[in-house]
Amino acid sequence: MKLGLQVSSLKQFLQTPEDVLETFRKIKSIGYNYIQIEFMGEDVPAESVQESLDKSGLICVGTQDMMFDNLYENIDNIIKRNILWQAKYASASVIVASGENEISELAEKLNAVSKKLNENGMILEMHPLFASYVIVNNAMPLDMLWERLDDKILLQPDFAHVVRGEANPVSIIEKYGSRIDEIHCKDYRLQEDNFILTPVGQGVIPYKEIVEACIKRGDIKYCWAEQETWEKDPFECMKESFDFLVGCGLEA
Repeated sequence: MKLGLQVSSLKQFLQTPEDVLETFRKIKSIGYNYIQIEFMGEDVPAESVQESLDKSGLICVGTQDMMFDNLYENIDNIIKRNILWQAKYASASVIVASGENEISELAEKLNAVSKKLNENGMILEMHPLFASYVIVNNAMPLDMLWERLDDKILLQPDFAHVVRGEANPVSIIEKYGSRIDEIHCKDYRLQEDNFILTPVGQGVIPYKEIVEACIKRGDIKYCWAEQETWEKDPFECMKESFDFLVGCGLEA
């Protein structure tokens, strides 16, 4: 399983073409070779991002949009963007409600987007937020949605959301692993009622066990380190996550 960085972790350093190139070069110097792109500045042309990828030597494996509605409503532009960046995966965050009508409507939209992406050589991944894992009336909303989806749609679990939703991370890997290509590793510690993000391995999420379970499967391809807020230099945080995950057996 290869290790990469979700560049949403460094959003404030991705607001101009010049900053993007400098940030990409810093990411590469840490040791990362692969990235997932989210939160690129509105004033940064897609062509400029591709130039920065070429100059830095980073590989964009996939992209993520904050919420699925944006992906759904802008699918044609997102396909063009991903073709330019040679990004195979298109991901978006979803909140899976527990109501039958809401689940059916979301499934219909996900299936439609998946079909269009597949036609263009890409794969749709869904990134459920924590409420999707919370048991309601003896059922997990994600399970209820899953049985309505076409079998080409993949799950991209963010284990900070999995744990916050009180689901078991290893059980999620075992249950959905045949349709997981990528995972998000975001960590946090609890301080009173606040979730304080930390470098991976420094919070409450059992990442050694999670990575071991993923490696044991043998078919999960990428792990994205992620941390959008920091209490010290953000690039130092990205380095600490990198070192921890490489130490767990991931390939840089």
